[in-house]
Amino acid sequence: MADTKRKFVESYPFPIPSIWSVAVNELLANQHFVRYNTRYSYSKLSSLGFVSVYDQLFEGFPSDEEKAKIFDCFVEALDEDPEKCRKDAAELAKFAKEAGGVDALLASPVLADIKSNGEANKFAYSRYDAIGLFRMLELGGATEPAALEKLADAAGLNLKKVNGDLSMYKGLLSKLAAAKELQKEIFEREKRKTAERLAKKEAANDATA
Repeated sequence: MADTKRKFVESYPFPIPSIWSVAVNELLANQHFVRYNTRYSYSKLSSLGFVSVYDQLFEGFPSDEEKAKIFDCFVEALDEDPEKCRKDAAELAKFAKEAGGVDALLASPVLADIKSNGEANKFAYSRYDAIGLFRMLELGGATEPAALEKLADAAGLNLKKVNGDLSMYKGLLSKLAAAKELQKEIFEREKRKTAERLAKKEAANDATA
């Protein structure tokens, strides 16, 4: 774990606002243990899940350029290819959008590959797989309650675990949204105080002129 964090900090040695730095450290720690599991194998589903999480967590980040750099450094710290991760996530998202329903989604070879790797003991599940399934359903417009169960079964994933990770994910997004709102209020308050101080200083200067 220390090695992965060191790689990230060395490649991105710049301060990250606290709201996002906490999220980055948590995600890095969680994914480290999955990535270096002896059963780990790369999957497009996990890439879609991670890209979805990252883009939602970093919505509103002050700089799009730095946001992209942090993404690259994060993925590279885990000895993965950020360009491939983005490309594969985009391809799976495109497939899901064009699927138009759960039956077409079930035909994705990505799900069959995961199930096959799982049966061969060459697959290490992560919460990104759960989020990837959820995003496929969202993009595919498959809103029926049984749709998630069907996709999880097609990928050989435990539905209870998938639902648990999705609940954690939604909770994380809610906490982040609240933290962003609080930070926005603090920034606005500081901005008003600075403006008031400048106005008083100008008034005092005018009075002595």
